[in-house]
Amino acid sequence: MNKTTLVIMAAGIGSRYGGVKQADSFGPSGEWLMDYAIYDALQAGFNDVVIITRKDLLADMQEHVDKIWADKIPISFAIQSPPANALPERTKPWGTGQAILATRELVKNPFVVINADDFYGREAYVSVHRFLTSIDNNAPVFSLVGYPLENTLSDIGTVSRGVCTLNENNELVSITEMTKIDLKNGVLRNENDDNTYTTIPFNSFASMNFWGFSCFLFEELERQWQEFFEANKQEMKAEFLIPTVVSKMMKEGKVKVQLLPDGKDWCGVTYSEEKDLVINAIRNKIAQGIYPDNLGR
Repeated sequence: MNKTTLVIMAAGIGSRYGGVKQADSFGPSGEWLMDYAIYDALQAGFNDVVIITRKDLLADMQEHVDKIWADKIPISFAIQSPPANALPERTKPWGTGQAILATRELVKNPFVVINADDFYGREAYVSVHRFLTSIDNNAPVFSLVGYPLENTLSDIGTVSRGVCTLNENNELVSITEMTKIDLKNGVLRNENDDNTYTTIPFNSFASMNFWGFSCFLFEELERQWQEFFEANKQEMKAEFLIPTVVSKMMKEGKVKVQLLPDGKDWCGVTYSEEKDLVINAIRNKIAQGIYPDNLGR
């Protein structure tokens, strides 16, 4: 059986929460959301973890991780840094594609990539682990855990989601980024830039950035990154995003992406008012015995 790696994209967590130490209030014993990801991945059978962070967050990240995970699972860190010849005044990160590329020397097995500030649910890790252990380490086959779109909405406002289109084999054909999705009078819809609406089928799946990859990704990722940076190195906000990379690979016939329809339990903080909802969801799972009340024990 293949060894498998959990890759956590945490380079943006400091900016989202106003400093990495602000991210520690989701669990009753100081756990961050990514700690529940590590716990779920460990339960599902993953062998090691790589956390992508920034140089200025590394010390705090290491201190926190060592406190909970020392001797439980091997964890290493990849640093997402601006390219050497990037505009010095640019502060915006270069995107999820460049973040994953930073792990190339550390990741040697089929791997899953997640956001540090999302909660994905145990079923997702079990499903993607089953997939990753079934493929060759360099197979041109990836996976994406899909979540029913209507289960990822917010009661507070519209949300931005990647809406999946599938073929008859449940393989991904495309991801369409929609930025103002809501549910109004029983209709799932997206508000377009011209103030018109696009109706979205209720059986649609959303991509929540829960990808399963083989190491086949890295060579193509490097090639596309070099092309992207050459074309955008003077830009202040352009981002190199992993859905765009994978979409191009699919379009060129280089890879197939299997949708895993096992996303059941996603929650996240799209709006600041939702933080308490996520905290309560975790507390309910602790009460049900799914998690201990202190992951560091």
